Amino acid sequence: MSWDRDRIAGVAERQSARIRDLPIDGLVVYDLQDESARTDVPRPFPFEECLDPVTYAYDHLSVDVPRIVYRCVARLDEPSLGGSLRRLRDEGGAVVLVGAASRTQEVALTLPQAYAFRQRETPDLATGGVLIAERHRRRLSEHERVLRKVEQGCSFFVSQAVYSAEDTKNVLSDLYYRCEELGEPVPPVMVTLTPCGSERTLTFLRWLGIEVPRWLENELLRAEDTLSTSVELCVDVFTDLYGFAQDHGFALGCNVESVSLRRDEIDASVELVNRVARVMGR
Repeated sequence: MSWDRDRIAGVAERQSARIRDLPIDGLVVYDLQDESARTDVPRPFPFEECLDPVTYAYDHLSVDVPRIVYRCVARLDEPSLGGSLRRLRDEGGAVVLVGAASRTQEVALTLPQAYAFRQRETPDLATGGVLIAERHRRRLSEHERVLRKVEQGCSFFVSQAVYSAEDTKNVLSDLYYRCEELGEPVPPVMVTLTPCGSERTLTFLRWLGIEVPRWLENELLRAEDTLSTSVELCVDVFTDLYGFAQDHGFALGCNVESVSLRRDEIDASVELVNRVARVMGR
């Protein structure tokens, strides 16, 4: 990150102003890592190093909601991770720990090591894990992975961006019935939604490993207004999944993000937050 303090402050204030009026319970702040080692396909958008997400969340953003901050542990040593965890605990935040982007990546800490360190250093810090429905389609084991992470201290989960309600409903169903067998509660899950306003953004979603069904891809690329169509489709996906969770009696929330820096896609994410809030009866 090569921006000067004034430019960072200006961006943070604009983001804070946009967030303050939204009907939200918390704010997710991501820690980005270069995932190029995960695939041979060129990255559609260039990767740039970002500010430390904990620093940005608390020293730059001015919003009166709890923060859930991602930490990519592969490049962190224990002292660096410990500093982040302690500040999040002291600020009343939560952490989502993320492992290496690929098995070939050199790592300072593995995800299991980071979970164990978190348990020793800050056992009272709310900790989340990542749920990826696409893995469940291939292996039918994502629900078991979720339960192993619960044993390692995770109390909630955030999904990868969802465009396939069926894949996500499959893993939620298997998780629900496995928890029923074990006599355990289903951990809360936040479903991530992200607007898509162009073919390039769609290509980036695929590059990130997000499954976009063929029929939905056709609808987006042939729509008169791709962005508005994607918002409607995201609302439909969440309405379906939220109804499923209510029918089965477990907690399902929503995390809305924008993977693009385009102003219209960011504005669409704000619209999507408000649409989702209405689905949830806000």
